[in-house]
Amino acid sequence: MSTMNTYTEFLEKAQGEFLNGLKQAQELNIATLASFKDLVASVPTADATENNVVAKLPTPAEVVERTFAFTNQVLETRKAYMLKLAEMAGETQKQLLDAANRAAAKN
Repeated sequence: MSTMNTYTEFLEKAQGEFLNGLKQAQELNIATLASFKDLVASVPTADATENNVVAKLPTPAEVVERTFAFTNQVLETRKAYMLKLAEMAGETQKQLLDAANRAAAKN
């Protein structure tokens, strides 16, 4: 088996395990939020209209949209960084190969 196949298989396995862990964490988070929602529903109510506090809060959907907008910005920044590192690693790899070829040609 080639090194590339071994690396690719390892990477795919690691990514799969990460995604499974992420899904489990999300399911646990949903269950926790459902319990919290039930707890909040059982709390005695107060008059929040005095300062219109509730109306000033973003809706849950707005929070999700803002969070994902920020997350997308983080991912794009990370992607640009990782592509630059990959470019540099590729150049270094080529330089090492060229040096090895020159050394082999001298022998």
